[in-house]
Amino acid sequence: MTKEMQKNKPKKKSSAHDRILSKARTLFGKKGYQHTTLRAIAEACGCEPANIYNFFSSKENILFEILDQEMDGILADINKITRDEKADPVDHLKAIFDSHGRVTLGKMRTSRTLFDSSLRSLSNKHQRIIIEKRDEYDRILRLVIQRGIDSGVFDQTDVKMASFAIASIIARARVWYRPGGVKSVDEIINTLFLFALKALGYKGKFVI
Repeated sequence: MTKEMQKNKPKKKSSAHDRILSKARTLFGKKGYQHTTLRAIAEACGCEPANIYNFFSSKENILFEILDQEMDGILADINKITRDEKADPVDHLKAIFDSHGRVTLGKMRTSRTLFDSSLRSLSNKHQRIIIEKRDEYDRILRLVIQRGIDSGVFDQTDVKMASFAIASIIARARVWYRPGGVKSVDEIINTLFLFALKALGYKGKFVI
């Protein structure tokens, strides 16, 4: 993790701060970033627009923190993978599915497709931070796939394309997932993970 990424690690925030983020996340997901006003966010929070400025200098800063929290949540449990060369790459791939899947289908799911559609709305500085963290995720995922190929548990494949496919099926789940459905979050993650194992040519049997 670079110094710029470290400087932007999440700090403990107030409940009002978190409420603003939660309401903004939902509104951005429903109406889109461009069509959501600070006044609408304030109304959803039950406060005046001026109160928002006690925590955020602009609507763009709210968007940045939402996306930054999402990437930090995904990376938190998988950064250690790069240092653990002896572990089973299948176990590491499962860890990636668990981390990414629970962020995608957890409290941040209300942002729906916000990530890709609104990244361009960030300032250049904020874009660089988010893209750097996204690149770190891609690097870890590709490392795990390559280790699987090198150890013979995965078939030879285009690692870059495989990583894009895996990240996409996890991220896409937030579009169609509905809480209280037939399958739980863990069941959905496990199903997607087993599907990815088959796509990678894994011949073993992974016990969930």
